[in-house]
Amino acid sequence: MKENKKYHIQAYIFIGFIALIFLLPLYWLVVSSVKPDVEILKTPPSFIPLKVTIEHYLNAWKRLDYIRTFGNSLIISTVTTILIILFSTMAGYVISKKEFSGKKMILSTVIATMIVPPTVLILPNFFIIDRLGMADSLTGLILPFGVTSFGIFFMKQYMDDIPTSVIESARIDGCGDFRILFQIIFPLIIPGVATLGLIEFVNNWNSFVMPLVLLKTESKFVLPLKLAALSTATDVPSWGLILAGNVLTIMPIILLFLLLQKFFIKGIMDGAVKE
Repeated sequence: MKENKKYHIQAYIFIGFIALIFLLPLYWLVVSSVKPDVEILKTPPSFIPLKVTIEHYLNAWKRLDYIRTFGNSLIISTVTTILIILFSTMAGYVISKKEFSGKKMILSTVIATMIVPPTVLILPNFFIIDRLGMADSLTGLILPFGVTSFGIFFMKQYMDDIPTSVIESARIDGCGDFRILFQIIFPLIIPGVATLGLIEFVNNWNSFVMPLVLLKTESKFVLPLKLAALSTATDVPSWGLILAGNVLTIMPIILLFLLLQKFFIKGIMDGAVKE
């Protein structure tokens, strides 16, 4: 009994230490964003602000053109995530539950494309999107990225654990593949869908390189791109302004995770329905 208690105490200390490593930079970011610039550069740094100001947030809101830029990021991330979930779910179902020639080759190709570094595809993607006339548009950041090999593989793995008996029973009742997928299987894989949705939404929200390559019109900029422009706008950057911009950029993601954390943890830990 004493050994178990000692083990639990050690585990809590270790977990607390790891949590501190991850939370300390976030805490410093938020606290420093409400400090005057002079206090931010003070040595040694203070972890409790001596003077609190919201001036940086007001300036960041205006300089980022936050409503417009937030809207661009939200549209791109939301629509792209919906497309990824839709196509990944359908493709994952076919690969997991259907038997057809070339199935192993298709699955191997999907896995192989996951290994390719994204930076290798920047120029090919740019030329293709430009030739299709979608450069400098939100559409160019949505349609070409509406399918991911990770999403297909993730949903395939998730559906592998769904009992075949569920599908066979639905077929006996006269259900077709679309009805089986969206009315029977889809409700069973909600944790997996939420997990994939959160991962892909964050990836698209934080996307910087492709918007940098494709977008030229400032009114179409996304938050990471606008934030980068903010940090290079003057020779002497205002660190409080930049930190406040960072907080405004990551806040929607944190709120989204808090809303979906139950499904996210379940999707990561469980996998799916077990027989």
